[in-house]
Amino acid sequence: MILKTFRAQVGEFQTFTNMYVVFDEETKEGILIDAGAGADKIINYIENMNVKLKYIILTHCHVDHVADLRKIRKDFPRVPIVINEEDAEGLAKAEVNMCELLGVENNFLDADILVKDGDVLTFGNVTAQLIHTPGHTAGSMSILIEDALFSGDTLFKGTRGRTDLPTGSEREILWSIKDKLLKLPEETIVYPGHGSTTIIRDEKEWYVEE
Repeated sequence: MILKTFRAQVGEFQTFTNMYVVFDEETKEGILIDAGAGADKIINYIENMNVKLKYIILTHCHVDHVADLRKIRKDFPRVPIVINEEDAEGLAKAEVNMCELLGVENNFLDADILVKDGDVLTFGNVTAQLIHTPGHTAGSMSILIEDALFSGDTLFKGTRGRTDLPTGSEREILWSIKDKLLKLPEETIVYPGHGSTTIIRDEKEWYVEE
């Protein structure tokens, strides 16, 4: 598979959001993981690389991961938007998606495909396993593709996502990380929604005593 990382700021948010284009080198079928900002650069890359975009997958419903959905969908009107079933309602609720905090209009598109834990999506010869990892939001999910884990705002390098926002839960995020993500192979590379990459082995030390 081919992986390209994009980083951009959303509205008044001071932290850069990571977005990822992943595609099968042979068939050119691919996916976009999150659509927070930087739509023009993402669209240009997809077109220049001749990627046949098959899905736009959202790790969760927060504005910094969905703000440019409309811009991207305008260029790819037939590409379905995918989100976990527990976060679908949050796309339409300003109090859940947090758009007002970042000065972004609450006009995000509804998802076309609602998924649950264990569902699988394929693009070309590549398989994406969808892992429900609640805690940051009720419907947060991580995406496992080969040896790469796209963890959204659940697991970061040396820390974890916030749980003090609507539908967040400290108990659930710890369960998601310890009982699901940290059980993956230790050399799995973690591509988070913010910040730099890490690997599962290096994150285990933070949760030994919790």
